[in-house]
Amino acid sequence: MFPTRGVGGTTVRAIASAADVSPGLVLHHFGSKEGLLATCDRYVVETIRRYKTEPLADGSLNDPGFLAQIFSIAPPILRYLGWSLARGSDAAAALFDEMLNESVRMFAVAEEQGIVKPTDDDTARAAVLLTMQLGFVVLHDHLSRALDTDVFEMDGLTRVTALMMDILTYGLFDPVALQSTRESLEAATEMVRRERRDS
Repeated sequence: MFPTRGVGGTTVRAIASAADVSPGLVLHHFGSKEGLLATCDRYVVETIRRYKTEPLADGSLNDPGFLAQIFSIAPPILRYLGWSLARGSDAAAALFDEMLNESVRMFAVAEEQGIVKPTDDDTARAAVLLTMQLGFVVLHDHLSRALDTDVFEMDGLTRVTALMMDILTYGLFDPVALQSTRESLEAATEMVRRERRDS
């Protein structure tokens, strides 16, 4: 209801009705609608941890049965996540920070297992990659239109995941062209720094 109706348009009475409980019971457990919202945020982070970091550690990440389970629970989690991040609220910032911390831990496990290369800046790498990965969650309507499939459903999610893995594994750029681009970027950065110092 929160992603569909927004916080203001979602009432405790409507939540209770959908859950087939009394409004008093909702308030008893969560204190307020905001308390329920915070619980939803925590649930999303804990679910991502359970379905991303733990399987990476125990080796079940490539189990087809495990992947099928992910596809079955992904749509509501991703829809909520995209909505929450797009809100730009303190809760959304806290949610991103929790996901970033979890991503840093996930990469540490992946490094130990030799799945990803080491880096000198664990947090920056995790932050940039997390933002890139979350882009499709926030912009899912546009990406779904471009791919002509709902990227939160199994076919679309499978396609997006395969594309992301391909890009992250094999990259986009020819090594010679990439080196030239890096050198140009470094030169441009130094030019801007000199101009700022001189002005």
